[in-house]
Amino acid sequence: MNFLFQMDDPKKIDINSDTTYLLIKEALKRKIHCYYTHANNVHALINKNTNEIRSEVSKFYLNKDNSLNYENPYLENLINFKAIFVRQDPPYNMQYISNSYLLSELEKKLMVINSPLSLINFPEKHIMMNFPDLTPPTIISLELNSIIEFIKKNKIVILKPAYGNGGIGITKVSHSQRNLKGLINKYIKTFDSNPIVVQKFLPKYIKGDKRVILLGGTPIGAVLRVPAKNEIRSNFHAGGTAKKTNLTQRDKFICQSIKKFLLKNNLYFVGIDIIDGYLTEINITSPTGIHEINKMNKVKLEEKVMNYFLKKIN
Repeated sequence: MNFLFQMDDPKKIDINSDTTYLLIKEALKRKIHCYYTHANNVHALINKNTNEIRSEVSKFYLNKDNSLNYENPYLENLINFKAIFVRQDPPYNMQYISNSYLLSELEKKLMVINSPLSLINFPEKHIMMNFPDLTPPTIISLELNSIIEFIKKNKIVILKPAYGNGGIGITKVSHSQRNLKGLINKYIKTFDSNPIVVQKFLPKYIKGDKRVILLGGTPIGAVLRVPAKNEIRSNFHAGGTAKKTNLTQRDKFICQSIKKFLLKNNLYFVGIDIIDGYLTEINITSPTGIHEINKMNKVKLEEKVMNYFLKKIN
């Protein structure tokens, strides 16, 4: 059986924190042949009678220190894989959209995780529009007057680039700040004049941002990400600290409320973020957090993940 992992350069990942690494290692342990490709290498070959989605792929192996390495690349028709794991980090841009279109051609014949069509249809910061009752007040816009009106109504807000990741660009803003229009306009231009997300500030963020991993719409683990002192970002990339946590009744209600939507759209492996009982993000591109959950709870979630997908494939 062959699995393909579309991801950023495996030689540059931190094997002590990277979720994709754990998935590959678990698959290799089960004698599944695993291969690497980069999104830039995937292409369509349009012939008279058929289309082929092809890419340069490289077979994975483990070094003696358990780090990942791979053999020389060769050109392969991607229909020859049983499953493709889409694991490259955002940003969500035209390159990402184009790659998703190409992979969507394969969905009828093999499993692609997560569904490329859903990756196109539901950018991570926009997907929240499907659950207005679960989320804090939010506006996604480029229209300056609407953004200013929203900020004045909600007093204190968080700004996020609509197509960012890893906590990049997250900024706290008050309605009383001087030259608010100039500040927002500058923020928009900083992120290439793409739409921005403005979300009501949740003061209890200081107690932590709960990352919950869902598999087939069901929660399988969670970790609390607590921000560093004088920091509003709780992402591990931004220095957030992992703490053990449990799911509250509200957390379970949120998970159950979004399950039908996730399954309908073939979003099998998802990470959601909950702050003070509010669903703040749904991460469907390359959710992380398994390392930290494993460490806190002495479990191996990668085993559950691999069991789930092998059952669906077979």
